[in-house]
Amino acid sequence: MNDKESNVKERLLQFLKEKRMTQTEFTKSIGVSSTYIGAMRKSLSSDKVMKIRELYPELNTSWLLYGDGDMLIDPNSNTGTGGEAPGGYEVPLLPVAAFAGNLQSWSDGFALSQCEKIIAPVKGVDFAIRLSGDSMEPMLHNGSTLFIKRINEKAFLPWGNMMVVDTENGVLVKCVYPIPDYPDAIEARSINPKYPPIRIPGESIYGIYRILSTTTAYSTM
Repeated sequence: MNDKESNVKERLLQFLKEKRMTQTEFTKSIGVSSTYIGAMRKSLSSDKVMKIRELYPELNTSWLLYGDGDMLIDPNSNTGTGGEAPGGYEVPLLPVAAFAGNLQSWSDGFALSQCEKIIAPVKGVDFAIRLSGDSMEPMLHNGSTLFIKRINEKAFLPWGNMMVVDTENGVLVKCVYPIPDYPDAIEARSINPKYPPIRIPGESIYGIYRILSTTTAYSTM
């Protein structure tokens, strides 16, 4: 097991100590058994992360999953990687739909200054994008804003978690899984059961981004 995964339990217990909350109180709140934390042997699944984000917005889930940044999100902070703004961090909102759904040219620095700027609730965000479609329902709705940061997918991939995958055929928001017989490919799964899994070869992937935070929209599908 990867060290980053094994430390998720330790960081979660640290958060509960900060909140002065028992493991039983926490597990009840997210709808799992009281033995869930003690039995953890890997990172949290995407549905559990989204539930924690919903119930504990003060918790920086990037810190929880990866150890990045501070444990708690400061709602009054006004400095960020993309510029200063009251109440958060100013980042570019990428109009990927206008560019065939591809992030690569933007992540290379193309016309970032022309992008609309919006406020991210957490530090360390590279870009924001808007989700299109219902493939991740009911966890994420059409029109939700995703605040994302590129990761080194060659070093570590948090399997089973929801990620943004930038491919030659466009941007996908999916839960990613390994394929034992194809180590150079990943399987991308939707939450909505009407969409089948997709096998994506490594050579078709331009980059993988983790979702640091979301702003949920009501579905208009």
